[in-house]
Amino acid sequence: MTRIRRASLLIVLAHPDDEIFHGGVLAHLSERGVRVTLACATDGEAGKPHPSVGPVDDLGALRVEELRLSCARLGIEEPLLLRFHDSARKERQRHDDPHALANVDMLDVEAAIRGIIADVKPHVVVTFEPHGWYYHPDHVAIQRATTAAFFSSSVMGSEAPERLFYTTMLRDVFRGLADASRGRGIIDGLDPDVFSTAPEMIAVSFDASPYLDRKFSALAAHRSAFGVTSEMLKSPPPAAAQMLQAFRPVLEREVFLLGGARGPVRRWPLQDFFDGLETTKWTPKTEASPDLGRA
Repeated sequence: MTRIRRASLLIVLAHPDDEIFHGGVLAHLSERGVRVTLACATDGEAGKPHPSVGPVDDLGALRVEELRLSCARLGIEEPLLLRFHDSARKERQRHDDPHALANVDMLDVEAAIRGIIADVKPHVVVTFEPHGWYYHPDHVAIQRATTAAFFSSSVMGSEAPERLFYTTMLRDVFRGLADASRGRGIIDGLDPDVFSTAPEMIAVSFDASPYLDRKFSALAAHRSAFGVTSEMLKSPPPAAAQMLQAFRPVLEREVFLLGGARGPVRRWPLQDFFDGLETTKWTPKTEASPDLGRA
């Protein structure tokens, strides 16, 4: 007989600060008794520290501490660190580093993730959509390896994860972000019809507007990335206010694609990640809870 377990979700991301955009649903699920585990593939050491933090001797160590603070502010467990190297991107990409995530054999990354799956035993696994949101080589690498690990974890039998979801962005939101950040954004030049998703593809949609303050607080935890502090959120200077306003539509609604399932999906869209799964210690959506069902 299959043992009914506490609801558990594993989200696998590439860098510290990737969790901000999905932090609303992570906080919401954790509040309702779900075990929420974040695995981060790299320490983010190849990023460029914001000038406001001054000289940084060990950016990776600083960004990991910022990730821990962000997770605490979202109310989820401390992150699990895979400790692959940050590959950077474009002209700064570290093609010669054999430990950079984009250069590591995918089977090795898959094995590392499958080990976490065996330990955490999540019902649900979440990672990037196939383009890695904005085609960062580390995002694409961890997406491929996590997808592979979901399918190869079938060796776990009844304790294998039951569903795989991909984070994504709706087409109109992607276009709005591209317009708001034109000339200085990570999505400059990317085709919305390729890198975003039509509404009918969305499997789970979460209204994160009640969690915006907490998500902005998590963003402020990553000062080395964004240059925003908790104090600045109360009265942000013009540059920070413009950035926060550009991010707002992205942060207000979190949307996800279904990447795989080990059993039937009896409705579309799903009310939440666990809709139809047998778990314990999980308080599902009520009339007073944020909407998890409509895109």
